[in-house]
Amino acid sequence: MSNISGVRVDEDDTVCQNGKSAAMNIVKLIQNMDVSKIKDTFLPCQGQLWHEWCRTNKERFHLRGNIEREKSQKDKKMMQIRQKQCAASCSELMKSFTHSLMSLEQKDKEYFLKWTQILTDDLSSKDLSSILQNYDEKWSEVLALKKKYDKSDQLKVKQTELEQISQKLQAATFGLEHIFREMSQIYEAHQSLKRQTDCRHTEWVKYPELAADLMISGHPMELMDGDAGHVPLTWISGLLQEVIKKLGDQRVFVLSVLGVQSSGKSTMLNAMFGLQFAVSAGRCTTGAYMQLVKLSEEIKADFKFDYVLVVDTEGLRALELEGHNTLHHDNELATFVVGLGNMTLINIFGENPAEMQDILQIVVQAFMRMKKVQLSPSCAFVHQNVTDVAAAEKNMDGKRRLQEKLDKMAQLAAKEEGCEAECFSDVIAFDVKTDVKYFAQLWEGSPPMAPPNPGYSESVQELKSIILSKASKSEGIKLSHFSSKIQDLWNALLNENFVFSFKNTQEISEYRKLEVQNGNWTWALRSEMLTIENRLYPQIENGKLEKIELRDLSKEMNKTYEQVKTEITDYFEKDEDKEILVQWRGRFENKMKEFMRNF
Repeated sequence: MSNISGVRVDEDDTVCQNGKSAAMNIVKLIQNMDVSKIKDTFLPCQGQLWHEWCRTNKERFHLRGNIEREKSQKDKKMMQIRQKQCAASCSELMKSFTHSLMSLEQKDKEYFLKWTQILTDDLSSKDLSSILQNYDEKWSEVLALKKKYDKSDQLKVKQTELEQISQKLQAATFGLEHIFREMSQIYEAHQSLKRQTDCRHTEWVKYPELAADLMISGHPMELMDGDAGHVPLTWISGLLQEVIKKLGDQRVFVLSVLGVQSSGKSTMLNAMFGLQFAVSAGRCTTGAYMQLVKLSEEIKADFKFDYVLVVDTEGLRALELEGHNTLHHDNELATFVVGLGNMTLINIFGENPAEMQDILQIVVQAFMRMKKVQLSPSCAFVHQNVTDVAAAEKNMDGKRRLQEKLDKMAQLAAKEEGCEAECFSDVIAFDVKTDVKYFAQLWEGSPPMAPPNPGYSESVQELKSIILSKASKSEGIKLSHFSSKIQDLWNALLNENFVFSFKNTQEISEYRKLEVQNGNWTWALRSEMLTIENRLYPQIENGKLEKIELRDLSKEMNKTYEQVKTEITDYFEKDEDKEILVQWRGRFENKMKEFMRNF
């Protein structure tokens, strides 16, 4: 059509063609492959090896027994994994990708990345549709067998096949972010060994510089790997050092966003700053991404910093992570993101903040435990999809209750950790009157034909004005300090394991009380055993007792054991927080049985 009408299109421009031809070289390598095997074949450093390294690294912070020996074993294992990553880091795809980044001009580079994204998305979407269709068919078979109350092996086989398709679906997600993740792992592996392998692929030293150029031009960079739940500190440090070399040690205002899955976090940031974070139904963003937004010349004079650093995160409470230590992962991610941000937007879908309250309790308690990391974050609550124009007025009572709930949990956490905090704002700066906003829904009607709601844009603009007015009073943070803060905060989080295993502060409090009770019960049994031993020992010494039967000892212990069992039952059934305690009942009853068996 453009040829006939004489309309000029940018696809004909040289820069666009250069970018496309470079992207096609990469796509040719993978176009006939099963999309679920691309990452294993061409991006081996970020798969099983990286996950194993992360797991070992986390274990290093929670050693038991012979600590020095265990630490040495873990360090050795981590170095072996890095050696394997170095050996595997010569894939054709990575060579072609990094060569294009090094050789292309800046404008060509932008087109190259865009074309790579478009073409890889196109490749994976074709395969994804067939995997999804296969998943749907298999799921229908499982549901049909369940309806018949089929208890045969056939149901188990079908369920296993369904789980395999589900894993294939996870493996089939392939895009530009995975290529950048591979770059980070190649760099980390070589940097930790401080030597170049026999492989000719020695451009790894230039990777942070390449990534820094892209970050400065506005490309989002992965801050935390969502699949492994880990921050590649060596890579992030190298990347930010290169950004500082190119821009100087600029001041940035860090704005992070947090919310449950599919609550409109990325959409809001994209509308507010003109960014391009991934948006779709389901869990599209994984981990955390950071993106630099330069202040325009018109408004620069009103601020003490030059850039806003936006941190977008994956949705919390994601169903596809269910059973994969979701609670721990979400609590850790939330604490990391709130701790990093000068300001955090807490995104809530609808009017009820209950889902986020539990996570915030853990964040507050974690901050109190990590006293060494000097944090002073602030937050604002954003309620999405609230259509009533009078929502702000009608929810005054709700706001008051939210404030009371937040204050109560801060006091409980302070009591637990022996800190001084009377209200939530003592830990995270928050003003309930100004820092709670209500957004209209994005679409007027049902997509795809629905037009955007003008009220949404107005709400975004209003929120942006509030953020900028708060930011104008902030000094921001230097990039070098931001890099150090990431290191300190992440190391503090690795040391913290206890708090993240709980749903909220109330659970932590109840578990600690239960541990004290368990100590009392154990001592009651141990004390009775010592009494029996003290009574029998003189008789044995004097020759009055020649033989002691185990059943006789058990009979003597039984009375105390029955009393302890009654106490345990009463504690779990009559305590005012028995609904919280019930989840640990079986574990503590088994502990007591094991204790008796060992004696």
